[in-house]
Amino acid sequence: MKILYIARSTIPSRDANSIQVMKMCQAFADNGHEVILLVPDKKTNIETIYEDIYTYYGVNNCFAINKIRINHKNGRAFFEIIQIKKALVNFNPDLVYSRCFLGCTIACINGYQTIYESHFPIWTSSTSKKSALKLLSKSRYFNRLIVISNALKNIYVNENIINKNKIFVAHDGSDPITDFNSTATLLGNSNKLNIGYSGHLYKGKGIEIIAQIAPLAESFDFHIVGGTEKDIELWKSSISGNNVFFYGFKPQNQIHNYINSFDICLLPNQKVVLPCGKIDEKYNISNFTSPLKMFEYMAHNKAIIASDLPVLREVLNESNAILVQCDDIEGWLKALEKLRSLSARKTIANNAHADFVKLYSWKQRAVLVLQNLNHSTTIK
Repeated sequence: MKILYIARSTIPSRDANSIQVMKMCQAFADNGHEVILLVPDKKTNIETIYEDIYTYYGVNNCFAINKIRINHKNGRAFFEIIQIKKALVNFNPDLVYSRCFLGCTIACINGYQTIYESHFPIWTSSTSKKSALKLLSKSRYFNRLIVISNALKNIYVNENIINKNKIFVAHDGSDPITDFNSTATLLGNSNKLNIGYSGHLYKGKGIEIIAQIAPLAESFDFHIVGGTEKDIELWKSSISGNNVFFYGFKPQNQIHNYINSFDICLLPNQKVVLPCGKIDEKYNISNFTSPLKMFEYMAHNKAIIASDLPVLREVLNESNAILVQCDDIEGWLKALEKLRSLSARKTIANNAHADFVKLYSWKQRAVLVLQNLNHSTTIK
């Protein structure tokens, strides 16, 4: 099947959404589909550092990337529409898979079978999109809405803007790990257990918890991979003690070496998680998020300590992780002590890895989102 994937992601960038998009394009291609990714042509400093986009994301060069120039002044939407329509005509896809609502709309209007993937309530960014989605979902070309958690599905169902039978849940995922032996050189004391965290450091992701538990757990070393230079400097100056080490941002083709090096991985999401640059709590994603790091930890066969939040319990449980109330400092410390035991770490790590293998690879996700899609009905 020919799939045109439309996204607003900046490629390449440090954004998690760009990782998810690239991994899904690879997964569709790995499942035998012909894939073209259509994204805006945005210039970033990363391009001057990493010349090969596929290597940067740790994906195979198995799909094409088309970048379209968008006029960011007056008439931006008009120029974007023209560029998307050109791509549709040129590629003539059997299916349009879109994380861009405008792209989804244009595809449906022009008679292309379309799947829209949403990672947050669409009306958060624009209230008019709620009515637009309700209208669009009635189109015979609108196949389904993909959401990243049952919690997000319930939000859409409760708003009564789209038939619940058209809403499919597909949690995020990770690539399977074939090399568990390659490791990074970690700072600190080689005799201590290494506690790891990978990801952004913005509000609610959990660096606040690490800053509180690290000074109370001096017999462990804490390793933070990710974050902007500004955030790293802020937290370096805020955390007392000498057992916390920051490594800065690492691209996808390097991150697995660091996770391989950790004995225990932390997922300390809080009740309010605001995406980068957001300060208004209306953008809180904590209740419906599907963190990439959770699946990366599972794929690497690591013992996980995570916040006991309902959305994380959609994947994690007492057999494949230790779950702690998100702001219970004493609880986090007790969990670390419990996992001093190698056998305890192995038990939950093996259970997490088994669940990952069964359910959460990108390739399996690519199959899931297209499940029961009648190929004959996708031909324009």
